[in-house]
Amino acid sequence: MEVEVFVHPTCSTCHSLIRLLKQWGFIDKVKIYDTSIDPHAALERGVRSVPSIFIDGDLVFAGVVDFKRLKSILDTGLHTERVMLSDEELIERFLRGVLDSVATALWLYINVNCRAFTNDVKFLKAITNLSTYSDGNLNRLVDILKNDGNCRSIVENNKERFLRVIATNFTREVYWLNGKVNGTDVLGNYNLQSIAHWAMVRGSVSRVGLVPHSLNDDEFRGKIEELWSYIKAHFDELMSRVASEQEELRGDSDWVLRS
Repeated sequence: MEVEVFVHPTCSTCHSLIRLLKQWGFIDKVKIYDTSIDPHAALERGVRSVPSIFIDGDLVFAGVVDFKRLKSILDTGLHTERVMLSDEELIERFLRGVLDSVATALWLYINVNCRAFTNDVKFLKAITNLSTYSDGNLNRLVDILKNDGNCRSIVENNKERFLRVIATNFTREVYWLNGKVNGTDVLGNYNLQSIAHWAMVRGSVSRVGLVPHSLNDDEFRGKIEELWSYIKAHFDELMSRVASEQEELRGDSDWVLRS
């Protein structure tokens, strides 16, 4: 069984994964790619969330990883679960998968188009951890997401979760640029225009996934105004959290990089 793992040094789940692989005695039995220094290998394989785990060439986990299930796969191989999940569980798995990556969270928050995910069932299976279940669960989730009304309800009913994930990632990027700072010291460098620009391009790779939007569009402007208000209201709280997170990751002695 060939196992390939794509990680990034700023990702806390990636650090947990590396630590567990060492504890389980599998660290030398898998191939590890650092997407920060080997981006084209990741793009070639369709990696959009980290960690991404490929088993015998197939993407099985992306972003959200069921570590218990992964350990079982590493020990005994990939087996299909015959359990049928509820619609609510399927939607929650989809949300967790989308919200694990700022790129997918931002893209869905702004564009409200779930069909983009149903058109790529391999990625959808991986972010929902449905790769290890029978296809009946995936087929039902696809039917749910193809309904535009369902898609809009999923985004609208979980707006605070989207805003928090997006604002946290924005704050983390400010931390990378400036270190731990207060909102009063740095937010004056940003405005609605710059946040709109960041939000429009952050969910794309070059022009792939880039959907042009105008601030003259009331719906787009409203989303950006909500996001900007959320960032300003929660910046200091989020900065404290991401600074602690990133400082802990930098000091992780278990981190192993091989490419």
